[in-house]
Amino acid sequence: MLSLLLMISTALGQEAIKLEVIHTVHAPKQPQLVVLPQLDAHSITVDLDCDGVPASIRTSARAGTRVTIDIPVPPGVHTCRGTLEAAFTDDTTGGMPLRFQVAVQDPISMTVSMADLDLEQRKVRVHLNQPVAQLAVDVYGEQGTRIGAAAAANVNNTPAEVQWEQSAGEVVRIAVTGTGASGLSTSLDLFPWSYKVPHDEVVFASGSADVASSEEPKLQSALQRINDVLDKFSAAKMGFDVPLRLYIAGYTDTVGNTVSNRTLSSRRAQSLARWFKQNGFSREVHFQGFGESVLAVPTADEVDEPANRRALYIIAAETPPVSSALPTQNWSKLR
Repeated sequence: MLSLLLMISTALGQEAIKLEVIHTVHAPKQPQLVVLPQLDAHSITVDLDCDGVPASIRTSARAGTRVTIDIPVPPGVHTCRGTLEAAFTDDTTGGMPLRFQVAVQDPISMTVSMADLDLEQRKVRVHLNQPVAQLAVDVYGEQGTRIGAAAAANVNNTPAEVQWEQSAGEVVRIAVTGTGASGLSTSLDLFPWSYKVPHDEVVFASGSADVASSEEPKLQSALQRINDVLDKFSAAKMGFDVPLRLYIAGYTDTVGNTVSNRTLSSRRAQSLARWFKQNGFSREVHFQGFGESVLAVPTADEVDEPANRRALYIIAAETPPVSSALPTQNWSKLR
């Protein structure tokens, strides 16, 4: 917001009117000229021409009120010219020419998937809905320290690729900021980081998804490791919030048919997710069952292999990408 001061002298030397210009907005909002009378006014008249778009008002106003003139210009930067005249109840009058710029910008939309991010090459592809004056990338490591940055000017193509220089350290957060010609910006944060929680496997009874009380110490130990991760990446230590979530993937051996094994693995993953939620994990929990489709130890059908009856506990801010261990992204959020 740009504030202007209009001085119209009275017998007491008071400021008669102040002006504010709300000069840069995202569409569909409109720029505004705001008249702030400091004295009671019989009449306030404003006539503007903003690159061929008229805007005007004629009104009376009490001291301390806000008289707002909408300026319905299309997207772009525009110069407004005009006049303001006022007559006050103390019989003083005044006027002045007006000249100022306003800008309207269509909101910038940016999307980035994990497939657009290459941490080894230190580059990211950003999908944009419009050209931008600048596309900036800031890279943060542990403790919230900035370890890399890059910027590209006058970006007209989409997807736009930005490659950054980086000092040593694990990437925890990537902040991407697009700035339009009018100076308005849109930002998005990426958290390309995940942690597979070491744990002892919970043993379920055959065909059951119930967590036996004798198995709970294993989950208590895993929960402590999870809480240690949350503490390490807390807002107090990082300087920004990392929206960490827990993802639980379940797997079975090849005993039984494929469909029932997938269902059983999903039920067991859900039971584990529910246990963590009920025992103090306050963030979102997601689960998914893969059945016998991802075997840790390849076996023939109907082979009882304990190593294949397992689960993954993953702490991450972004949905884990598709991989050999996680071939689909059909995660269900625990309600």
